[in-house]
Amino acid sequence: MNYDTFTFLHSETIKYCQLIEGDLKWIYSFLHIGDIYQTRDSLDSFGFGQIVKKLKQLDNSDGDPELNASDYNFLGQMAQKRNYWCHECYRDFVYINNWEYSSEFAKVCNKLQRDHDKLLIVCRNVENLKLKLNRD
Repeated sequence: MNYDTFTFLHSETIKYCQLIEGDLKWIYSFLHIGDIYQTRDSLDSFGFGQIVKKLKQLDNSDGDPELNASDYNFLGQMAQKRNYWCHECYRDFVYINNWEYSSEFAKVCNKLQRDHDKLLIVCRNVENLKLKLNRD
């Protein structure tokens, strides 16, 4: 993978994380009793990990969750992945001489490709759940 492809996939990966976070806030708002828009506004200051915890608690409160334990486990891991891609990934290779040809860069590229592809699927699935709940 070259650097242009890396930056494109990196940008899309961050986009997917942002879309998933926003959709999870909407999902929480649809499941919560009360005004949907007021609830959604109250979640603006919540970070990714916080909204996953709140949603899991609410979603499981009726014994019939929309997302299963495996989904919540992945979403918890996703918060860590998001932090890595936002705050750490470049430090794993840019200080190495000729980093574009380094094994460190190749390793980060492989990790990025895997996370990007998985997050694309999760993004679509979370959006579909949001749309389903909005229709109900």
